Amino acid sequence: MADRAARTRVSALAVVPLAGQHDRVSDEGMEQRLLDAVRDGEVLDLTGGRRVEPAEMPSWGSSRTVSAALLRDLVRGRRDVEVDPHGLRLRGARIDGRLDLANIAGERRVELVDCFLPDGLDLRDGRLPGLVLNGSRFGHSAQDPPVDAERFTTSAMTMKGVVAYARTPAGAVRLRGAQLGLLECDGARLENTSGPTLLADRLRVEHGVFLRAGFRATGAVQLVDAHVGLLDCDGARLENTSGPALHANGLRVDRALFLRAGFRATGTAPAVLRLHGASIEGSLWLDTSEVTRSDQASGALIDIDELTYGDLPEQIGLSRWLELLRSRTPGYAAQPYQQLAAVHRAAGHDSEARDILMAQRRDQIRRGGLRWHDRVWARFTGLALGFGYQPWRALLLLLAVLAGSVVLALVLGGQDGLAHTARASAPATPCGVVERIGVGLDLGLPLVKTGARELCAPTGTAAGQTLTVAGWVLQLAAWASATLFIAGFTGAVRKT
Repeated sequence: MADRAARTRVSALAVVPLAGQHDRVSDEGMEQRLLDAVRDGEVLDLTGGRRVEPAEMPSWGSSRTVSAALLRDLVRGRRDVEVDPHGLRLRGARIDGRLDLANIAGERRVELVDCFLPDGLDLRDGRLPGLVLNGSRFGHSAQDPPVDAERFTTSAMTMKGVVAYARTPAGAVRLRGAQLGLLECDGARLENTSGPTLLADRLRVEHGVFLRAGFRATGAVQLVDAHVGLLDCDGARLENTSGPALHANGLRVDRALFLRAGFRATGTAPAVLRLHGASIEGSLWLDTSEVTRSDQASGALIDIDELTYGDLPEQIGLSRWLELLRSRTPGYAAQPYQQLAAVHRAAGHDSEARDILMAQRRDQIRRGGLRWHDRVWARFTGLALGFGYQPWRALLLLLAVLAGSVVLALVLGGQDGLAHTARASAPATPCGVVERIGVGLDLGLPLVKTGARELCAPTGTAAGQTLTVAGWVLQLAAWASATLFIAGFTGAVRKT
C-alpha cells in the first residue's frame, strides 16, 4: 500500500510543470500557432472574434502574449517557414517588448489589428509592402515615440482607431521623412503631454493623408514641409495648450485641403492654424467656426501669409474670410489679400477682387506700420478714390463742385454779385439766370468753358467779392477732382 501511494505521488508530480516551464510551453504553443497562421495565410485571432476595447488591453495575460522578437524574425524571414503572400496577420495580441522593425526591408505585409504594444513600435528606415495597425494601442518607454516611423517606406499605412499615449518631445507618432503611398488615421486618438502628437515634418504621401471620422489629437499635428496628394481633416478635433493645433508651414498639397464638416481646433499663440508658406494646387475647404484659442484671447486664429491655392476658398464666405485676414491673423501682410483677389479675378469676380484689395489697404492703414503722413494720404485716397479702385468717387466730387458752383453763381449773382461787362449789349446791368448758370459752369469745370464770364463778371459788391474768392476755391477743387480721377483711372494711386 505504501509503495502504491508513493508511485501515485511521483506520477502526479510528473505531469505538473516545474517553475517557469508553463510559460515556456505556452510560448512554444503560441509560436507554433503563429507560424501555422503565417504559413497558411490566415489571421491568428486571439480574441475569439470578440470586439476589443482599448481600455481592457493592459489586463491581457500570457494567453494573449506574443514575443516581439518572434515577430521581428518572421518579418526578416529568419524562421523556417514559407510566409504566405498575405503576410503576417495577428489580432488581439499583447506584444512583449518593443517591436523593432527598424532597417528591415520586409517582403510581406504586416497586420497588427487590435493589438497592445506597451513598449511601442520602431519602423525607422524600414520598408514594408503594407502596414495595418487598426485598433491597436501603443505605449512607450524612455524617450522613444510609441510609433517611430521616421524615414519609413510603404505603399499604405493604415492606423484607423489607433490609440497612442506619449510623454516625449519626439511625438506620439513620428513620421518625419517617411515616404508613404497612403496614410489613414480615421478615428485615431493620439495624446502627448510633452510634445506633438503627429510629428510628420518632410513627410511624403503620394495619394492622401486622412485624419477624419473623430480623429483626435491632444498635442500639435505637425506637417512642416510635408508633401501630400490630399489632406482630409473633416471632423477632426485638434487641441494643443502650448502652441498651434495644426503646424503645417511649407506644406504642399497636390489636390485639396479639407478642414470642415465639424473640424475643431484649439490652440494658442502664434496662431491656432499655421499654414505659412503652404501651397495647395487645388481647393482649400476651410471652416473656422469652431477654431478657437485655448487661452480665450482674441488673438490670431490662422497664419496664412504666403499661402497659395488654385481655386476659390470653399465653406467660408468672402466677408468671413476678410474678417479673418483683418483681425484674426498675427499681423498685416499683403500677400493673403493679393492671393484671395487673384483667385476671385481668375473666376471672373472683378467686383469682389476690388473689394478685397480695398480691404487690404484699410488693414495696411490700421496694422501696416505706416508713417503718419502716409497714413493721412492713404485715408484721403480711400475716401476720394476707394484707394484707386473706385475712381468714380472723384467724378462724384467733381459733380458736387460743379453743382456748388452753379448754385453759388445763381444765389450770389441774384444779389448783385454778377453784372454785364462792357462787351455786353447792356453793360452794368444784372445778369440773367442762364448767364449766371454759365458763370457757375465756368467756375466748376477745369477745362471746358462756356464763355459766359466774358459777358457776365463779378461786381465789386460784397456778394461779387465773395463769388470771386469762392470761384478760386471751386476751380482748385475742380482741378484736384479731375486730377484724382485720372490718377485713379490709370492706376497711379494703386501703385503707391
